[in-house]
Amino acid sequence: MSSRPTAEFPTPTKPNARARAASLEDVAALAGVSPGTVSRALSRPEMISEATRQRVLEAADRIGYVPNGAARAMAMRRTLTVGAVIPRFGTSSFPTMVQALETTLAERGYTLLLAAPDNKGSQTTDMVRTLLARGVDALALLGSRHPQEVFALLKTQGTPFVQLWTQDDALGPCVGFDESQAAALVVDHLADFGHREIGFIGGYTRNNERAEARLAGLMRAVAKRGLTLREDATVETEYGLQQGFDAMERIRLGGSPVSAVVCGNDYLAAGALAALDQAGVPVPQRLSVASFNDNEFAPFMHPPLTTVHLPIQEMGEQAGRHLLAVLQNQAPEAAAPLPVHLVIRRSTGPRG
Repeated sequence: MSSRPTAEFPTPTKPNARARAASLEDVAALAGVSPGTVSRALSRPEMISEATRQRVLEAADRIGYVPNGAARAMAMRRTLTVGAVIPRFGTSSFPTMVQALETTLAERGYTLLLAAPDNKGSQTTDMVRTLLARGVDALALLGSRHPQEVFALLKTQGTPFVQLWTQDDALGPCVGFDESQAAALVVDHLADFGHREIGFIGGYTRNNERAEARLAGLMRAVAKRGLTLREDATVETEYGLQQGFDAMERIRLGGSPVSAVVCGNDYLAAGALAALDQAGVPVPQRLSVASFNDNEFAPFMHPPLTTVHLPIQEMGEQAGRHLLAVLQNQAPEAAAPLPVHLVIRRSTGPRG
């Protein structure tokens, strides 16, 4: 009697059974280093050579090693996370600043946790409290005007923080630039071209210290050069392309005698230029337009936009370096206003 081959079936496994997770020791064995070196490569990369760090990272990737964040946090008494409270981006330059902050922190193994309240600040305290509850090691705040409860929480918790886009260091360290200097660059440029009456399209100054500081800086510069900021050509609005378009239409149709208009940021200026282009108003022959920020699209406007280059990326980088220095018990670099400069393009010219 011939025998029939029997089928071989795999041994049954329990539902949801998982393979053993790769360990730190597995990474060390594969990379040919000690477990301590692996730990330092992942949490304190500045303590080892770049070649060793890369070898460890390649080994970790190869076997799918994921550090136990909770265990590491308990051992180090740190979570290697930094919180940031930055209002909703919209049409702003905040993403560039946040990306620079995140990149700087990531180079030292830190993760950025971002909270985005509205511009009114009513959510800021709750968001700060939530980030602190998550155990962030430090915090970055946009501006300096926050509820007193925010600073009280930071003091009680002993959490290092830095304030971005401000020079008001009364309540803590800050990273920013001189708004008056930035405004003076624009106003001096227009005054040298013979402009005497100018308009302004900017963000709402209520509950927005950056918009308030920009308008205040412009008013000081205008007064210093003996120019006139026309009230009938001054518009506060939301930051955006449509808002810039509508504001310029309002100024144009209002018949104001201004020969130049300064915009609070490049998005407003882009909308304003579009309105003038559609209305057949030549720029700068009839009306000059200048702005702030120097966003990447500014050279490609029609005509290319004259604008103040602000240190947006540099603010994020310096804030990151400041927090890292404090967290590593080192002295942060001395705070000083970051430089600004005017980029002159073809949207400004002599008064027509």
